[in-house]
Amino acid sequence: MEIREAINILESLNQAIVENPSQFHITVNVTGQRITSYGGTGFSITASGGSAGSTTIGQVVSVDGSQIEISQKRGHQAINNQFNALLQTINQIVHQLKEPSPDKSIISRLYESLKNTWVPGVIVSVVGSVLANSIGL
Repeated sequence: MEIREAINILESLNQAIVENPSQFHITVNVTGQRITSYGGTGFSITASGGSAGSTTIGQVVSVDGSQIEISQKRGHQAINNQFNALLQTINQIVHQLKEPSPDKSIISRLYESLKNTWVPGVIVSVVGSVLANSIGL
């Protein structure tokens, strides 16, 4: 694989992440406790569970909207920071590949920084394969 092809693939990967960030959307559904607080120190706990005949029972936890919004804002900010770091790492790899003599040690360090993190394995695999085939990393 030519380096120009590797650059094109990595730039396309970044573009796909930027244009469709919802591909990483995670939904969590929990059957458990339902705890409702209407202010003060008391809680209303309601048992909940599966459908009719189900042996699943527990409680569902809920809080007021302001606490949820604070958590969502912090969560979105953290996720955006992680996405920006991923995009920047791939851009740095591309920048190195565009150099007349790409520095394999820098590229390797950047690639290794993606491993064993939140980054989906498919992205790490694509980046690794492109680097292996283009510069023998």
